Amino acid sequence: MNERRADSASGQDSGLPVHNNPASTAARNGSAGRAKRIPRAELRARVLDAAQELLADGGLSVGLHQLNMEELIRRVGVPRSSAFAAFGGKDELLTQLMLRLLEPSEPRTLGYSPGTDELATAVFRTYADRIRNADGDIDPEGADAVLKESIRVGLARNVVDTMQSTEWRTYMALSVSVSSLPPAQQPRVREALRLAQMRFLEQMADLYRSVLERVGRRPSEGVTWLQIAAVGTSLVEGMASKRLIGIDEAHGTALRPGIDGEPVEWETTALAFWKMLNGLTHRP
Repeated sequence: MNERRADSASGQDSGLPVHNNPASTAARNGSAGRAKRIPRAELRARVLDAAQELLADGGLSVGLHQLNMEELIRRVGVPRSSAFAAFGGKDELLTQLMLRLLEPSEPRTLGYSPGTDELATAVFRTYADRIRNADGDIDPEGADAVLKESIRVGLARNVVDTMQSTEWRTYMALSVSVSSLPPAQQPRVREALRLAQMRFLEQMADLYRSVLERVGRRPSEGVTWLQIAAVGTSLVEGMASKRLIGIDEAHGTALRPGIDGEPVEWETTALAFWKMLNGLTHRP
C-alpha cells in the first residue's frame, strides 16, 4: 500500500519517508513485494531533477503549466499523490521548481552572449592600432570608431543569441508565471527573480566597464555602470522579444559609415545602442 504523510501548512519538508510506486518498483526489479521507502528529501530532489530535465531541451516558452505532469510522475516512478505530498502540495512543488530553475548554473547566464563577446574582441584586436596615437594616448576619434564597429558587428549576434538562449526564455516565462502562484508563494520566487537579474546586470556592468574604459569612456554625471547595463540589455531583450513573436517590421537595417568611412549596413538595434552609449558616457 502506498504511504502518504502530510507536510506542515507552510509546505516545509517534514523529513518523513514516502513510498515509491509498488507496481513500478516491481516491474523494474522483476518481482512483487512491498515497495522500498524513499526518504522525503531524496524524493523531492528526484522530482525536481526530473522536472528540470523535462524542461531542459527548449526551456520554458510560456509557463510552468506546459510541464507534463504525467511524464514527470512516470520518470520519478511514484504515485502523483506521493510526489505532491513530498512538497506539501502541487503549488509548493511548482514554487520549488521555479527556485531551482533560477539558481545560477554558469558564470554568465540569462542574455549573455559569448558569440557577441568574441566578435567584439576580434574587432578590438584587428583595429588595436587605431585606439591610441603615436604618443600612446587614447585617440578619441579612432577609439570611438573601433567601439562603433564592435557594436555594429556584435549587436546583431547579441539579439539572435538572446532569442535562442534557454536561460533567458526560462527567466522571462517565470517572470510571467509567478503571478499564477498563490500569494504566499510569490515573494520567494520574486526575490529569486530579482537576484538572478541583479547577478546578470552586475556581470554586464563589469563587461561594459572593461570595454568602455579601454577606449577612454566613463559614465556621465549621475549615471552608473549598472544603469548603463540595464538600459543596454533592455534594448537587446526588447528587440529579441519582438522578433520572437514575429514582429518583423521592428527589425531593419540602414546604411551608415563604417570604420573606414564607407557606407555599410547597420542594424537599427546597433544604431540605437551606440546612441545610448554615447549619451550615457563621456570622456573625462
